[in-house]
Amino acid sequence: MSMLQCRAATKKGSRCQIEARPSGLCHTHDPEVRCRVINAKGRPCVIASGGGPCERHQGGQQAPVEQALKDVPLYEPTGAERLFAYAPAQAPVVVRPEPREEPPVARLTYAFVERTFNFT
Repeated sequence: MSMLQCRAATKKGSRCQIEARPSGLCHTHDPEVRCRVINAKGRPCVIASGGGPCERHQGGQQAPVEQALKDVPLYEPTGAERLFAYAPAQAPVVVRPEPREEPPVARLTYAFVERTFNFT
């Protein structure tokens, strides 16, 4: 059984390590299970309440899930291309070795060969 990782970002900017729900977000980032009642700042409440209003906002009108989803920071790797991004392939660079110079050939004289190898 493989665990799907939440696709939201933490406050520090790294990827959330909690197991994802069917929506792709964990129980703390998924707007479906948050309070979502508009607070004094005009933003949906982010307390994980299981889907209904939290204790502080009992009886309040919940914001739509789409509006609350705008406040969920999704994880995007920094300095990297998006996943499955297409980049055209470049031709490989061929490095050819430099030609080596042949060592000079020593010409042996008949006298040297006759002295070295006793043919007589």
